[in-house]
Amino acid sequence: MTKLARLVWPLALGLLSARASAQASAFTALDSPRWTYEIRGVYFRPDLDNFSTFYGDNHSNYFGIAGTYRFGDRLELGGECGLMKERGVGVQSGSGTLGGSVKYRVDSFHVFANVIFQGEPTQVVVPYVGAGLLAMRYRQEVELQPTIDGRTDLGWSARSGVRFQIASHGPVAGSSSGESPYWRGYVFLEAQRMSAKVDAVNLGGDAVVLGFRMEFDFH
Repeated sequence: MTKLARLVWPLALGLLSARASAQASAFTALDSPRWTYEIRGVYFRPDLDNFSTFYGDNHSNYFGIAGTYRFGDRLELGGECGLMKERGVGVQSGSGTLGGSVKYRVDSFHVFANVIFQGEPTQVVVPYVGAGLLAMRYRQEVELQPTIDGRTDLGWSARSGVRFQIASHGPVAGSSSGESPYWRGYVFLEAQRMSAKVDAVNLGGDAVVLGFRMEFDFH
């Protein structure tokens, strides 16, 4: 190897290394915020037989919250919890007829993974699909009867939806993290199927979710 080659090759490798480092830095700066939270309004149709007989309708509405950690632009892992409460008319143990008040409560807990179809940070419409594990705690209080409570076996949930980006603030090149916070706000619409059983009775059902989502980074 000539003296000129000995001088040129280290310089060329140094330039290529610097360029690769700059590209990696730029990619990281444009990567999605890692942390998210969601506020979720849920329209829920349970699979329980005679739900409408006892509670006056075939569906319930409740609120939930969720949080995720996002691994790049395509994958996130998270948890969700929801609380449903209903009041209705119970069944008298002696006669089997309707009578007395009943209170029904279900707490649902999800652990899930979502695959996100997002190609760039400024994408406005962002579809996603996901699946995970589900468990529910239940409590039923019928007037003048013993309270029934417990939890389901471990079940599953599946979801698909679309997010609409409504606002964002991306990192500004050359700014410190404190001066350049990174966040994105979305509204989203989601369909969900849940299955969690106790003694072969499914406490899950179908849900439609409308919510608000915030993605952000800690600085």
